[in-house]
Amino acid sequence: MLTPTLVYLLSALCVRYALADVQPFTSYANDFVDPDYIVAGNFPDTTGEAKASIISWADRFASTGPWTVTSKPFAAPSGDKKDYMSWAPYFWPDCSKVGNTTALTTEEVWTKCPYVNRDGQFNPDRLTINDIGAFFNVSDAILYNALAFSFEDKPSSKYSQNIVKIVNAWFLDSETGMNPNLNFAQMHRGPGGQVGTHTGILDLKGFVKVVSGILILRKRKCTDWTATIDAQLVDWTKKYIEWLETNQLGIDECASGNNHGSFCFNQWIALKLLVNDIPGAVSVGNKFFDGIYQGQINSTGDQPLEASRTHPYHYRNYNLAAMITNARLLKYADPTSNPWNKTTKADATLKDAMDMTMTVNPDASGEGYAVAEIFPNIAAVAATYGDPEGKYVAFLKKTFPEYASDASFLWDQPLAGGSAVRTGSNGTNSKNATGNGVSGALLDRRVGATQAVGFLAALLFAVYLH
Repeated sequence: MLTPTLVYLLSALCVRYALADVQPFTSYANDFVDPDYIVAGNFPDTTGEAKASIISWADRFASTGPWTVTSKPFAAPSGDKKDYMSWAPYFWPDCSKVGNTTALTTEEVWTKCPYVNRDGQFNPDRLTINDIGAFFNVSDAILYNALAFSFEDKPSSKYSQNIVKIVNAWFLDSETGMNPNLNFAQMHRGPGGQVGTHTGILDLKGFVKVVSGILILRKRKCTDWTATIDAQLVDWTKKYIEWLETNQLGIDECASGNNHGSFCFNQWIALKLLVNDIPGAVSVGNKFFDGIYQGQINSTGDQPLEASRTHPYHYRNYNLAAMITNARLLKYADPTSNPWNKTTKADATLKDAMDMTMTVNPDASGEGYAVAEIFPNIAAVAATYGDPEGKYVAFLKKTFPEYASDASFLWDQPLAGGSAVRTGSNGTNSKNATGNGVSGALLDRRVGATQAVGFLAALLFAVYLH
């Protein structure tokens, strides 16, 4: 028999598939890909499978976008469809005391029935308005198309042109471009609701991926990414930063001590980089590590604010991904900094949190389906701190033997493993001197199969559970 939690998850998954174009990739909780590393192009020979995955995913995204906030069936309470909108995930209607004599319409339920919180059980009808899913696709599409563009080593390509179309549709177009605010994100419905909450800032956590992609285009001197487009996006971003820094919703979210605060700082630092405010990015990064980070990892390496949640395995990995991303962002903004060895007030580091999380059995909390959430975190830690004992690679080989085909293997270097695969002129993969090649079709099937669990975990948790 299906448990109630599983019913909720499967229901939401079905709605997600019905309402948006979903691809079988891993969508990381968050990651910052160093554009200097990508532009240099000095990738190990063993990254061929990861590059093939990236190209495949970029092509699939290009066939489904672009996306807009105006595509939703209802406007925000402001009456403007250009206002981003989403509904709080864990809130369910309680119509028992409304006093109606006839059945309420769906729209009447949204406004007349009080909504109550059921932690860990997300309401599938919240995806009726799927701006969150659309931005999920926007951020991944920009990242993977930017990476695919960089592989071609030329000033213009179909991949960079894809990004221009996506950015214009989501941010800049006068008819479809998003207003630079999150006033109606993760709204609480009901008679006293219809306003956004600070937790809604999390909806745009993928801005880090957007920034990674745009920085790659800039540094590659992409001719499709014109000065005019860049200036327009910078102007939009400055307005959004002002909203984030001055609106109480943004202030409260970045003050949150758990994953919400960590992801808020992801956005904040990345946005500063996008508008070329490097001192601002450094200041915000240091504010994270000197502030809420101090209470996030205890002396055992555990994350108490995440361990107490309904889905503790997910939330440990979720916050760890955000903390890793903040370290990468700060290190990029200030190469002299050392966030990876920054200790919390309990004298613990990110590595300590990773090592502890590796000991957690996801089955103990019924989260065996979410095991793949740990993979990119392990890869990032191994690439940064080294792996002299081979414990990180051993963990990956045991639980994810195809990890070298994952996109993150490209930038999580040095990391042992993988086979050298080169891409032929027709876009398929061919064997190199070691004979470890794999056909493009086979790779596409293999990536889809081996990452199915990762995609499900990312879709249900990294995107929709907050």
